[in-house]
Amino acid sequence: MNTRLAIVAAAAAVLGLSACTPPAATVTASGGPAPAVTVTVSVTPSPSAAPPEPDFDFTHFHEAAIGMTWAQMGAALHTAVGGYNDYNATCDWYGPIWNTALVTTHAFTDSRHPAGAGATFFYTDRFLAPDTGPFPRNAEGVGVGSTQAEVVAAYPSAVIGAVDDLGAGHITTITVVDPAGSGSKYVFGISDGSSIVNLLQWGPGAGTQWSHLCTGF
Repeated sequence: MNTRLAIVAAAAAVLGLSACTPPAATVTASGGPAPAVTVTVSVTPSPSAAPPEPDFDFTHFHEAAIGMTWAQMGAALHTAVGGYNDYNATCDWYGPIWNTALVTTHAFTDSRHPAGAGATFFYTDRFLAPDTGPFPRNAEGVGVGSTQAEVVAAYPSAVIGAVDDLGAGHITTITVVDPAGSGSKYVFGISDGSSIVNLLQWGPGAGTQWSHLCTGF
């Protein structure tokens, strides 16, 4: 082998050894190995869905409030509302504020002063709707369509009673007084033959009369 071939062979051997040798570790100024880099990934949790707004409370049905006149309730609900007043009847003090073909919520105002009277109670009647509804619900998740057990579970201090109404018949009542001291109350009604609350009045005048609210007895 001549000298040139020997040099080429030696260079190839050195390159082969270099290819098999692992790279040298990074060394810090102190002589130790450099610390590994830790990557922290932060995951922002998705915001939980806000609970639905209640449809009513002791003094409201949506934006309509106890004490409001028809005009004020109409402005609050963004729709015209008023008493039943047509060629068949004059009933300025009682009328629907939320109405479908199956279920209705009414307002009853002070019948002694119908022109400028404020609402004294609201009244939801299941009417033709099935037991499953859906129906308006308050913050505790009860209303028309709830069972007696569900109402009592939501309000352990509720008072169970009964009333015999000349038009609506025998009604089991569940009365809950507003703990905030508004003077209003819920009166849940279960008429004979119903397995769920099918009548509900709330406000300071609730629970006194369940039928013939236009014509009287």
